[in-house]
Amino acid sequence: MRWLFPIMIVSVAAVCAFAVTLPASAASAAAPSVGMCDPEGTGNWNSACPKVLEQNLPAPTPAPAPVVSNTVKRALPFTYAYVMTSPVALYANPADADNGVVPVRTLDHGYLWVRLAGQVAYNGQTWYLTDGGGYLPASFAAIYRPSTFQGIAVSSQPEFPFAWVLKSIKTSSKPGGQPDASSVSFKRYDVVNIYESSVENGQVWYRVGDNQWLVQTAVAKVQVAPPPSGVGSGEKWIEVNLFEQTVAAYEGDRMVYATLGSTGLPRWATVQGLYRIYAKVTLGPMSGQEGKPDYYSLEDVPWAMYFYQGYSLHGTYWHDGFGYQHSHGCVNLAPLDAKWLFDWATPAVAQGGGGKLATPADLGTWVWVHD
Repeated sequence: MRWLFPIMIVSVAAVCAFAVTLPASAASAAAPSVGMCDPEGTGNWNSACPKVLEQNLPAPTPAPAPVVSNTVKRALPFTYAYVMTSPVALYANPADADNGVVPVRTLDHGYLWVRLAGQVAYNGQTWYLTDGGGYLPASFAAIYRPSTFQGIAVSSQPEFPFAWVLKSIKTSSKPGGQPDASSVSFKRYDVVNIYESSVENGQVWYRVGDNQWLVQTAVAKVQVAPPPSGVGSGEKWIEVNLFEQTVAAYEGDRMVYATLGSTGLPRWATVQGLYRIYAKVTLGPMSGQEGKPDYYSLEDVPWAMYFYQGYSLHGTYWHDGFGYQHSHGCVNLAPLDAKWLFDWATPAVAQGGGGKLATPADLGTWVWVHD
């Protein structure tokens, strides 16, 4: 079991909503589209996109220019930003802030993320338009690029257990040994096979090659598991391994996909047991209770699959700590992994649909959470 202490701008652990409301427009709400001109954001302008409006804004505000980047691999077709200053007022027009006009909404003090719909220039200052409504000064927010990590599709049953390396590390020539001139270097997210294990001074070590050993705490291991009791022959099911912080998808006894996840921190442990996905939401907000010390607000969380009360597997754009505990109870997934599982799992959501509830005629995929 591993947990990740927040780093950089991610100053509070990632979070999970504890209530699900399927949007009334779920049958028709648009799913994320890679055709949009506002991927994750590096601050570089794409020549194919409109330029920022360099002018003083009259009321009403002109249509904002997209916030864009030229990121090659898009994990999500949107731009997200961490709100560094809170509480913060958002205005219908940047000029309203100068004129004493009441804001359209206020974000309470907490861990806040917004999806950016565009940007404008007003009196020499950049303002971001948020998808949830209202403008805030760009100086109050930091654009964050979602993780591009992705697990692996398994074409044939693995002969050996395998693992993701969780940090840059060098191998040892024997269990418990120190790296030497013959050591092989691995970096985070490299994949290795595990050929045998050994215990040295109470610590488990894995052999990942000839005379190449890695300590257990440096990797997250995946090995094929039999279906839990209750899962029928050939049924789809998802395994969430809390100890290893891994997620695997199966069809019957055959593994078809595997990846890393981030489950609940000790204070907000992920619920264990066998469940079925009861609702899927393509894109929706998650938030906690305002006024609480751990209040959070996350706009447009992608590809959520709810399996018990407010617990879900969902895409996560606010950290890249997969393989470590990092949430308020949900199973955080890298966006590309969440999209794969969302498309594979039942109930099926129509292309472009906003979500779906499971029914007796369209049961949700099993989810088995264990340590």
